Amino acid sequence: MTVSTGFNKKIQKWVLNEHGEVAFQPFKVDGNPYKSKIFLVSSTPEPCLSVDPHDLRLHIDSLADSAIFQELYFDELKSSSREYKGCLNFVAWAKEQLGENVVLSYINCLYTESPQQLKLLKKQNDPIYHRGLEVSKLVLNEFSPKILIVQGTTAWKYFLERFESQLIDFNSKDLTVQQLESIGTVAKLQLENGDVVNILVCRSMGYFGKGGTSFTEFKNALEQLL
Repeated sequence: MTVSTGFNKKIQKWVLNEHGEVAFQPFKVDGNPYKSKIFLVSSTPEPCLSVDPHDLRLHIDSLADSAIFQELYFDELKSSSREYKGCLNFVAWAKEQLGENVVLSYINCLYTESPQQLKLLKKQNDPIYHRGLEVSKLVLNEFSPKILIVQGTTAWKYFLERFESQLIDFNSKDLTVQQLESIGTVAKLQLENGDVVNILVCRSMGYFGKGGTSFTEFKNALEQLL
């Protein structure tokens, strides 16, 4: 998918830091994110990319086109984690079984090389850490999905730090992600435009495998919401 000129300008504001360098990944999808009903949210973007400023337009196009993304970042993707590969398996399952193009997004959209680096930036109250949080909020409100899935214990912890006070009908804080996974909608979140997003939680997608055999209850709950 080639991103329109207007949308390209908006995404540039999301991906660049104050020095004009690519520092954030706001989303990743294979198609038009405005038509996607499902967000799959991790703690931070993976893989951590170093983008050539001369490739900015192509990089932005790649965020909405998996073939371009695969070609541009083939080497980085080879070393991606089991969790990231599981996210891609879930995306493939949702497209095949539900007819949905899932948007990958993040609690904090800042590229970091390790969880320890993110924790350090948070401890230092670094402005770039807070910008990463702000970008995630801008993206969520821009695309207004129907369903937001938080995958993994770490992402769920960060999600609660960020949004717990804004959640509606939430009374399952003390449950594990595996327990929450079987519930279906665990809470709702109202966006700035008034739309309400259903919040689902699941284990790390590293456990999803090819078809999510052990995620049957979760998949059934998801299908019922669509």
